[in-house]
Amino acid sequence: MIIDVEYIRRYRPLARNIADERVAIYIAEAEKLDILPAIGAELYQRFASIGTIAVDDSGAPLLDDAGTPICTLREGELPTTEHKLLNGGYYTDAEGCLRHFEGLRTALAYLAYGRFVRNHAASVTPYGVVTKLGEDSTPADARTVASVASDATRIGQEHLAAALRYWKSAGAVDEGCQTAPAARRKIVCIAS
Repeated sequence: MIIDVEYIRRYRPLARNIADERVAIYIAEAEKLDILPAIGAELYQRFASIGTIAVDDSGAPLLDDAGTPICTLREGELPTTEHKLLNGGYYTDAEGCLRHFEGLRTALAYLAYGRFVRNHAASVTPYGVVTKLGEDSTPADARTVASVASDATRIGQEHLAAALRYWKSAGAVDEGCQTAPAARRKIVCIAS
């Protein structure tokens, strides 16, 4: 994954007693449904492999001469344009204006948080979908949940759009590898 739960906590409050695995599901969803289609599979795969430890055929980690696990790719090894796309920064656009953007990780944090807020209260049990309550909790009404989720999603989409503007400005966009949906074809029926 490109981010973890702690990255989300940098931007939005998230209780410490929520299991990381519950949030990780929504991070993975946002990566696959929001980020991957926007940047393409090849670049997504590079970003997702940062810090991944190389393994041999038996699954054992490969170690260097000092006994340190070998990573397939370290973040510092990324080209500057890719590092900036991932983490944000400043750039000068085609008109000569200085621009700032937050990067894909920040966009992903907001998009995953929006998905989490919208869905986390519901638990599927053998008896159906239920909302679990703690002793000191009162559920927010549906309007509040929708508002918080919508706000986070909108912010994430804005950050993603700004990162993609940078990527296009950097001349690094490969339109052929994008996985965004193709335009619909029109079908004309001629009746006789």
